[in-house]
Amino acid sequence: MKVISSLAMVLFVSVVTAQSIKTDRGVYPEPAPPILPPAGGTFVDPVFGTTLLRVTDSLDGTDNHQSYSYWPGFNKNAALLYISSVGGIPTLYDFDTVHVSISNKRNLFQSNPAGDGVPNGEDAIWSGLHANIMLCHTGQKLYSYNVTTNQYTLIHDFSIAYPNIYLWQMSRSMNDSVFGFTYKENVNYTNVGYLDYRASNNHSDTSHLPTLDEVQVDKTGNYLVVKTGNSGAGIIKVQILNLHTFAKDYLIDNAPDYAPGHSDNGSGLVIGDDNWNNRFTFRQLSSPHTFYSVMDLNNDWSLGYHASMLADDESWILFSTFVGDTLPGTGVFRDELYQASTDGAQHVRRLCHTHSDFLHQTNSGNQYYGEPRANISRNGKFAVFTSNWGSITRRDAFVLQIPPVIVTGIAEQKNTLFSLSPNPARDQLYLCFPALQETEKTTITVFDLAGQELLHQDVFIDAAAPFEFTVSALSEGLYFIRATNSKGSSVKKFTVVR
Repeated sequence: MKVISSLAMVLFVSVVTAQSIKTDRGVYPEPAPPILPPAGGTFVDPVFGTTLLRVTDSLDGTDNHQSYSYWPGFNKNAALLYISSVGGIPTLYDFDTVHVSISNKRNLFQSNPAGDGVPNGEDAIWSGLHANIMLCHTGQKLYSYNVTTNQYTLIHDFSIAYPNIYLWQMSRSMNDSVFGFTYKENVNYTNVGYLDYRASNNHSDTSHLPTLDEVQVDKTGNYLVVKTGNSGAGIIKVQILNLHTFAKDYLIDNAPDYAPGHSDNGSGLVIGDDNWNNRFTFRQLSSPHTFYSVMDLNNDWSLGYHASMLADDESWILFSTFVGDTLPGTGVFRDELYQASTDGAQHVRRLCHTHSDFLHQTNSGNQYYGEPRANISRNGKFAVFTSNWGSITRRDAFVLQIPPVIVTGIAEQKNTLFSLSPNPARDQLYLCFPALQETEKTTITVFDLAGQELLHQDVFIDAAAPFEFTVSALSEGLYFIRATNSKGSSVKKFTVVR
């Protein structure tokens, strides 16, 4: 753990106190579930002080839940909220990000694609590029669906090349160009393997792997994380497929790789649980045998976890927990939504209790769909999750308003004082200052997420050429870089990879 400067600590604590969330690893016992308002009403978490919105209630039936931690509930700008099951029906709401309210409830799919069946609602995925587009599929065809006009556009018909295919468990790259699916056959719906598809050149490939659990494309579309469905000492649990070279890296379940189990992908990275050492690890997909710990859970094996990396800001990961076993537990993070920093410093932001009861449900379906499985919005300001609120007869969807992430008063500033590349970087960053007309004295400082100054340099920047700044002394992780000169001051985030 890095040492936090006294100034950084003062700023950090003052912000957190105002927001009423916790940033320590203390035990905050889950109280009795608060009395809920009707759907559309908000209430405050009594322990963490955050605001929650109830999305569904008894008028919606008993089967209300969102899909999963890596299938987004919110569209690109968080103005639309998708709940995959409201009384069993995929449902869309307008979402007011200022007043934290919902309106205009309607069925997501107003009709089926012409000549085709019902689109799969569970893995329908918002476009990474367009706020009003949902990407979806039927058994054999991939579509773009405009939720404003209710019009479908066929992206690809896979039945031409694969006549017996049944598409399942879709993922996509952030630019809507690369897709991954579990490939099932369409008679008994057993696994065949997986399929990856690149829309830019209309090319697809399949791989035979009947034991497959799932595949997931990373945000860049450069990699496919393949969960083989196999586990055990010396067993290949995960394959990392480079979608450009088609080279594979094979990750062993135990040492030396501790392959990720429950996980989510970011931009060229995966964060997932290590079931041998009870921790979540961070690894770059370009070098997946190298990793570090994002969250150590030590000897508390009582909790089940899901992880969400859907936010554009990848310096934090959202975890949702539930008590999944009768094994002894510490009580820390019990039935919570919380964030952990992804830089390895293991800072936490504890957000709310979920009040979701897993152990006392009457069947496995109630258990699974009652798990929180929270996913975070692109802007990082909201999360949608499921909870049975201690019931064995119903479950509902909820939205959490996430207090803004302000670490030690350092915030990334979106202005044009300078740009930087590459990001992620290895040893060098190149800074360009488009507003400069002549050579300018500039102070460049690098901080970690705790606010500790790591690098400092006073230099003269030539307006005509990028400035090369060395970061080879930094370990892998996320950092802030600040540049200050007579034109102003600007802060940006960057990642170091090795």
